[in-house]
Amino acid sequence: MFLHIGNNISIPKDEIVAILDKNAVEKSIDTRTFIDKLINNDCLVNPDNNKVNTYIITCIKNIDRKNRLSILNYNLYTSNISSKSLFKRK
Repeated sequence: MFLHIGNNISIPKDEIVAILDKNAVEKSIDTRTFIDKLINNDCLVNPDNNKVNTYIITCIKNIDRKNRLSILNYNLYTSNISSKSLFKRK
């Protein structure tokens, strides 16, 4: 199943790690630092979203069979839909 987050973007529900309200992110120094690190590491998928209400963090696990490693790829999405509305859709 997919979660539609606005701007014609849908995310597979099984990849979603967190749905975070912008105000909650701004209040927590640790969470703000984590979001900033994701943005600085080019994990932000839709940077053109002007009005951000919600941050959605996703994770995809890729397996490197040659080296027997699991590689986690994080992505950050922004949405103008409130976190409460998105959580109800999940």
